[in-house]
Amino acid sequence: MEQQVRNSRDLVDGLADRPYVFVEHRLGAGETVDFRSHPHGHRSFVVVAGRVRVEQRSGSGSPREYGALRGWHAPPGAVYRFTQVGTVPAIVVEAGSDHGDAATGASAATDCLDIDDYLVEKPWGHEVWYTNNLPGAAYALKQIHMTAGHQSSLQSHQRKVETNYVVTGEAVVLNGTPAPADPGAVVDAAAIPRAGHGPGSSWTSDANVLHRVIADTDYTSVEVSTTELDDVIRWADDTNRGNGRIDAEHLGRAR
Repeated sequence: MEQQVRNSRDLVDGLADRPYVFVEHRLGAGETVDFRSHPHGHRSFVVVAGRVRVEQRSGSGSPREYGALRGWHAPPGAVYRFTQVGTVPAIVVEAGSDHGDAATGASAATDCLDIDDYLVEKPWGHEVWYTNNLPGAAYALKQIHMTAGHQSSLQSHQRKVETNYVVTGEAVVLNGTPAPADPGAVVDAAAIPRAGHGPGSSWTSDANVLHRVIADTDYTSVEVSTTELDDVIRWADDTNRGNGRIDAEHLGRAR
């Protein structure tokens, strides 16, 4: 299994079956860490501060460097090393699943792969679906960017579970009230517990729980979740979008 960085923090809280892995790693000046991926599943890494150099110890990949909001997928069983470079201490978040990849082509690669830049436009900003180029992975990873003064829909998911980690900005998060069983029910957003979140903080929304993000400033997070990305029930939405996938948002172009 992976070697833990000296200064690491588990970001998954309050989930009984822990459907995914989500860990924050902080690297000081010149700090180097050797990793071995889960034998049956990918691991994905996103740099959220500073810069790191990745050297693969198995396979044929050449060393690569990554700055903020970029990163890599490490294939099952890969042995690799990443090192903080430059003058700014590095923060890297790691996502994956201890359940292994699905029985598809996800495990075929031997070299680390850059995370994807598949863009999904939103009325409040955009998302970048980092694992869009990793079919069969048992988890999903994406960047969420919201512009100041906007808010997400008030939503819940039937199956999807998600954990968000704030990279930059400040937001108020409504989270924790069970979603109504009646799909036609009117939800009182003011009655949902709310909390402020800034850089380095995180929260988890389980299935069938109401949640919404309100951006006080321009705001960016990294979200890991189960794979049901189109599983969205919108109880309220500023642009009157319906439930599920909105095809017009999926332009897919590079950011």
